[in-house]
Amino acid sequence: MSHADPQQPARWLQCRFMSDDDPSTQVVSLDETDRRLIQALQINPRARWAAIAPVIGVDSVTLARRWERLSEQGLAWVAGHPGAGARGPSAILEVETEPGATREIASALAADPEAFTIDHTAGGRDLLVIVGASDLDALSEYIMGRMRRLTGVRATRTLILSSPFTDAGQWRLRSLSAEEVASVERTVVAPKAEGGQVEPQFEHDLLQVLGHDGRATVTTIARELGVGQRRVREAFATLTAQGRLVVRTEVARSHSGWPVHAWYFLRVPAVMTDRLGSAVTRLSEVRMAVSTIGPYNLVLSVWMRTLADVQRLEAAIEESVPGVSIADRSVVLRSLKKEGRYLKARGLATGVVVPLQASLLRQ
Repeated sequence: MSHADPQQPARWLQCRFMSDDDPSTQVVSLDETDRRLIQALQINPRARWAAIAPVIGVDSVTLARRWERLSEQGLAWVAGHPGAGARGPSAILEVETEPGATREIASALAADPEAFTIDHTAGGRDLLVIVGASDLDALSEYIMGRMRRLTGVRATRTLILSSPFTDAGQWRLRSLSAEEVASVERTVVAPKAEGGQVEPQFEHDLLQVLGHDGRATVTTIARELGVGQRRVREAFATLTAQGRLVVRTEVARSHSGWPVHAWYFLRVPAVMTDRLGSAVTRLSEVRMAVSTIGPYNLVLSVWMRTLADVQRLEAAIEESVPGVSIADRSVVLRSLKKEGRYLKARGLATGVVVPLQASLLRQ
């Protein structure tokens, strides 16, 4: 299995990992209008400014300028990713490292398109990596082969992701009223597949562009790929309708109002898994809830307002379903990569993206 050239991305991450005081991280915090704009784009990431301006309460030119500032500073970003219909099996890879080796291992893994999310954590694992491949054989080959080539890996554990109850793309800031949310939802146009399939290389190229900028216009994409605008529109609609393309809006956690990120690893009676999975999705802190195959059968990714909420949320989870056991938990010290995008200190986005390989896009 081939991997991206590790040298440039790895050196970039290592420099950033070592430079927490980089002046580029000194950015203006989000105000309430920023938060309202970001939530609107969480609902409709490619919404026209004119369509959501009445909801946010400012004009479209101001919205465009605000978004330019937010994206340039890495406070928020929109990116296109392969959807569930384009991804093979995924897993959570827990990595324990030798003292002093964490930075180098994270830097090496970040260059791999298979490792699309990397968190540096405190707790029972030093790194938590979400990895994906085209099939189980390829996933096994990547995990075993990659770990064997890394110096300083003490131990690994693999949790195969099974059935998701919710993912981070469904998590929302809470700055819009219910009526305003409904107004933005009305701007979403349901995709209609044109029929047939999108040629794999064009799908790959389109995802490369959208991976860097999920709000790139049809005109921009057509010009960059050297094709007609109609072809771009048809491919976009078809891939979205088939679940092969999703566009998501992300926000830097440190500026979101929910700065504490933790992972919970649960053991739940099998007959209770669906019930608990559905129950925890109603907790405002839960960004991802997925059943897993491994030493734990339910894993949660949560954002919280304070460290004190860690214990409070544990109590809420344990009270929701009898028999649930929180077997372990880890607090994220720093997120290094998210859905292929490198992050700076404090979770600010960069322009460095390692998209999934084209080979991962066709099952």
